[in-house]
Amino acid sequence: MKKKRTLADIKLSIMRRLRPWPFSIGVTSLWPGTILAYAPDRYSENLPKYQREPGLRSSIDPRSFYAGNRTNNCGDSVRLNFLSLTCDQLIKEGVRGSIAELGVYKGNTAFLFAQLARFFDTTAYLLDTYEGFPSEDLVGEAKLSHNFSDTSLESVRSLVGEKNVSFIKGRFPGTATAIPDAERFCLVNLDCDLYAPFSAALQYFYPRLLPGGFLIMHDYSSLHWPLVEKAVDEFFADKPERPILIPDKSGTAVVRKTVS
Repeated sequence: MKKKRTLADIKLSIMRRLRPWPFSIGVTSLWPGTILAYAPDRYSENLPKYQREPGLRSSIDPRSFYAGNRTNNCGDSVRLNFLSLTCDQLIKEGVRGSIAELGVYKGNTAFLFAQLARFFDTTAYLLDTYEGFPSEDLVGEAKLSHNFSDTSLESVRSLVGEKNVSFIKGRFPGTATAIPDAERFCLVNLDCDLYAPFSAALQYFYPRLLPGGFLIMHDYSSLHWPLVEKAVDEFFADKPERPILIPDKSGTAVVRKTVS
């Protein structure tokens, strides 16, 4: 007996038929400086299969990635997909540890890391001043057009939630003392933009990264923050790993800790 098609089956069938249409007529961009691209198969046409696995994407609302920052993040689905795939891989391999993010801003990626911490029943440490760049860290930096002060701890807490999350407010590396010495990390996301905190974060988090853990470094190849690239290149000059570039909007690079 033929299985009766559900509404979800019909929607999936329509999506599969229409998905290639723009590319079949040669459309690759809707506006200068943008691209039109496929979503990863596991999050689109193979979504029903994915939802039967213990993946993270099924338990999050992607709209949290855009909240309060639509102009930038709505066009950066590559970053959301990369972060989701990274979390899924950690779950698949059972690389279980805590998570840290330095440079939380409005919490648009922190919500995903908090969900991973809940899945593993570990802690997501979210470190930021929650009021923009400290003046001490701006010495030697290029003139800034944005200091990321349009946020607050309260607004981030509202978006991310409090379960399995530790909000650490203040200037890094001074705030590192709020993290237990024995803590080890399966994922660290650095998005602090400036040389001094970025360099300090690499020195602090790399030795505490579990084998197989991911160290994600935002803005490495964007050319907006050249001293980020300098800090990363200096640090990994004598390490066994090398940064791998991700083609998202702001030039993320990633290192996976060598499994010894």
